[in-house]
Amino acid sequence: MTFGVSGRLYKSNLLMFDRETDSLWSQLLQQAITGPLTGKKLVMLPAVHTTWEAWRKERPDSFVLSPETGFKRDYGLDPYAQYREGGTPLFSSRKKGTAAQKANKLRPMERVLGVQLNGWKKAYPFSLLKKLPPEIEDRLGTTEIHIHFDRKTETGFVTDSTGQTVPSVVLLWFAWEDFYPDTLVFVSTKG
Repeated sequence: MTFGVSGRLYKSNLLMFDRETDSLWSQLLQQAITGPLTGKKLVMLPAVHTTWEAWRKERPDSFVLSPETGFKRDYGLDPYAQYREGGTPLFSSRKKGTAAQKANKLRPMERVLGVQLNGWKKAYPFSLLKKLPPEIEDRLGTTEIHIHFDRKTETGFVTDSTGQTVPSVVLLWFAWEDFYPDTLVFVSTKG
């Protein structure tokens, strides 16, 4: 299937559309939420959220798309920086008193690394990861995972005990919590 950006949001999160049926897809739910393919699931592929400098160091033969797209846009600027720094979600459906809110005091605009694995969901707050070693071991259900976080670039990814990348997503806390109100939240007594 071929996907595009619809320009629409669901729980403040991007909705994609497929060009074949015009169904709308939630990237966090990994499924179509409207259209002929409603309820169909996607498989989340592992990805590494990192800088170009770090990626190029690890994979020097990589190619990158040219910024010469025909549009006048500075692709080096983060279009969401002002939104994140504003401190308040525009369209959150946050409900006060969820289990996750009671368990911690994360700010809505806190960046987290969200992981879903074997039915378990867990958020790793960047504010906490910044205080810990660059790689930490944790368990999600019965699975051992490793959280990799670079303080300098504020990027992170997850691997399993064999070193294979585990699908994860970097996003704002309120969005993760909107989709998964009963999520676990990583806490540490270290640091």
